[in-house]
Amino acid sequence: MNYEISSWIRKKSKIVITILLILSGSLVVSGVFIMTDFGQLFGIDKSIIVVYFKYNIAFSVLSLALFGLAIYLNRKINFVKRGLIITLSVLWVIGFLSAKYVAPYMLFKTHQYDAVFKYVEDAKGYLEKNDVVYVIDLNGETKAFPRKYIWQTHVVGTSFGDDDVVFTYCVLTNLPSPYLNSLDGEPMDLRVLAQTNNNLLLWETNSGEIITQINNSCEFSSRKLEPIPVLEMKWEAYKRLYPQGQIFYNEFNTFIEKMLAKSFSLEKTYTGDDWMFETANMDDKRLHSKEQIIGLKDNNDALALTKDFIKKQKVYNTKVGNKDIVLVYFPEYDAIAAFDRNKDGKKLNVDEIDIFGNTPNGKLGRAYIYNSVLWAVWAHYHPQTRLLK
Repeated sequence: MNYEISSWIRKKSKIVITILLILSGSLVVSGVFIMTDFGQLFGIDKSIIVVYFKYNIAFSVLSLALFGLAIYLNRKINFVKRGLIITLSVLWVIGFLSAKYVAPYMLFKTHQYDAVFKYVEDAKGYLEKNDVVYVIDLNGETKAFPRKYIWQTHVVGTSFGDDDVVFTYCVLTNLPSPYLNSLDGEPMDLRVLAQTNNNLLLWETNSGEIITQINNSCEFSSRKLEPIPVLEMKWEAYKRLYPQGQIFYNEFNTFIEKMLAKSFSLEKTYTGDDWMFETANMDDKRLHSKEQIIGLKDNNDALALTKDFIKKQKVYNTKVGNKDIVLVYFPEYDAIAAFDRNKDGKKLNVDEIDIFGNTPNGKLGRAYIYNSVLWAVWAHYHPQTRLLK
């Protein structure tokens, strides 16, 4: 009789241990699936990523508790052998780290604190003349960020006089978006967390916030970042316009950088019909899904303009929300720039302006535009956008 009871208990214990290990493993695997690009292959919604990240410590503690309980019960009957327990423990640690820390700290290592800049004259051979650079002209200093060397790091930190700036770039959106390094007056520490709907999710480690790059918005509060104007142009044009300027110098020399550079095609990202992740709005057929547009936004008003439209207009005065903006194409530099049309309390109708913002009525400040954003991503995040083409 006692043997029958012991056998029954042993059998039930095996079932309980198996269930505990499955539940523990499922929580870890779910984290890896949700927080990495594997989930994006199946269209995991951003809300799920945000919720998992918010409660990831609780999920991890629960998973660890279930795993620990399984090991404790296993000591009584030795159902799972020691070698398998060690293997499962190693896999648990790998899964835990992969869900939250591999992308921010290993795969996409940022350069917020160790970025290297060189003067134009010292960067010979670094870029081809038609390579795209993103230019910030602030506080009397000018620095360029080459697209071919920022897509992997995503985040670059630097200073312009007394202002610290953090430059972000999403390769899947093709969007540069720099900000003053401040969130509610405190410096930010930005890391690459994940991507959803082909746009970057940034983790601000000091506050624990998640920031959606294309909306400049925090997911856990109503806070928003205000992007700094950035000018897109070719390397050759930058050298002509800013011969005393600097450029972010980031030759790929680490193993991960070299590996990603060989396996990832920038050209395929920006051209063709194929998408790495078909999670953007492919239904809006007003433009080809990968056409690079200029985007303007203020509050709930959004406007997209094709580059061809702006090039034909040469100078185009417009209004988006409460913002009065003039878009200008400079053929000699093959560059599109935007300026705030408000000067000394008056709204100007601009018809003559140079690339630095000088007009017969004085100098205008630059306005932020969404440079060369891929249409499908813009349409996804701004489904009610107006379009001029």
